[in-house]
Amino acid sequence: MGLKDVKEWLHYCGRCNSCKYIYRVYEPSCPAFEKFKWEPYTSSGKVWIARDLFEGKYELSQSICDKVFACTLCGNCTIQCQQEIGDHALDIFEALREECIEAGYTIPAHLKFRENVEELQNPYGEKHDKRWEGIDDKYFKDSAEVYFFVGCTTSLRNKTLFSNILKLLDYLGVDFTLARDEWCCGSPLLTTGQKKSAKFLAEHNTDLIAKLGAKTVITACAGCFRTLHSQYPSKYGLLTNQNHFNANKEIVEKTKDTENEKDTKNIRVLHISQYLNEIIDKKNIKIKHPKEINVTYHDPCHLGRHVGVFEEPREVLKKLKGVHLIEMPRNRDNAWCCGAGAGVKSGFKDWALEISEDRLREAMQLQKTQDINIDYMISTCPFCERNLSDARKSLIDKGELSDSSLKVIDLVELINLVLKQK
Repeated sequence: MGLKDVKEWLHYCGRCNSCKYIYRVYEPSCPAFEKFKWEPYTSSGKVWIARDLFEGKYELSQSICDKVFACTLCGNCTIQCQQEIGDHALDIFEALREECIEAGYTIPAHLKFRENVEELQNPYGEKHDKRWEGIDDKYFKDSAEVYFFVGCTTSLRNKTLFSNILKLLDYLGVDFTLARDEWCCGSPLLTTGQKKSAKFLAEHNTDLIAKLGAKTVITACAGCFRTLHSQYPSKYGLLTNQNHFNANKEIVEKTKDTENEKDTKNIRVLHISQYLNEIIDKKNIKIKHPKEINVTYHDPCHLGRHVGVFEEPREVLKKLKGVHLIEMPRNRDNAWCCGAGAGVKSGFKDWALEISEDRLREAMQLQKTQDINIDYMISTCPFCERNLSDARKSLIDKGELSDSSLKVIDLVELINLVLKQK
């Protein structure tokens, strides 16, 4: 997708500035605008850049592309925008990134993603077998009802979360399998304008899912979830036979069968929070923490704004007796980004940390105004967890935050913590 594919939307932005703040609340919504305070870094600015480029008013340059890539693609602007362009802004930004890549303007760290993925099938440059170090062979089956798509960050950078997920699925009696031949989902390439280079990953993983014969694919990574659930169908025409369900588990969307995907017919792609919400109810499992604790929940952009999964993680938290959810002011659609996505953590490390520090300060202010201690900040994305944890350490080092509050953990880790203390 280049600008020609989004040309009909390039004239719809009236530069009303509503994209820069939460609508009618006027709290900050755009990390790029808060950092750079200059129109080219904003949603409206990038839309106008795209229009001018398409009309040939000027040519791409590294300076322009630096501004295009200085964005987490969090999508908060798409919520605040009150015009029709809001529904297409992310497509325009991704198209701009593809134009930059085609013209040879990029961020060196993003090109390294592609090199690593092409050689080793993960963006971190790790040997493929490292994914499965320490994982029991019993988890690799020829077939199962459920396929757990682990993802690169969980398998290569957060083994603690990986082992916690395996323990919880075992505890719940889930018939699931891993796949030794799992490759990167492609999200790091898709969000950095390298769509063409991610296609072979999508094709490989779709074939893998078909061979396993699983009816449900679950993943604990918000980025992997969005990619498998929404971007494989929209960008590559793969996994188009998914059944999408509403909160009452009724099919609300089903695309037509395609000849090349008959082996993935009626498959469900779920985030693990959605799956846990189902299975805890189905098996009537009661989970109670021995003491009262307070938590707050951080909505990952890929899971929340991009796909619309807001309530299931909260429903799971409500099922944990003794665990009290305290919402931050900016939540659900209006949630502040963790700062790590779309190549920002690799390309703009210091800024990524600043964004995450702002998120933690929001929770710290909540503690002050309500005169409470929040024990944990819960995430449902390993990338969010990683950046928020880095920010927490930074704030502790600066003396702003006590080591006894706002520990950043995944929802799965919280459940296992509760089960361990039963």
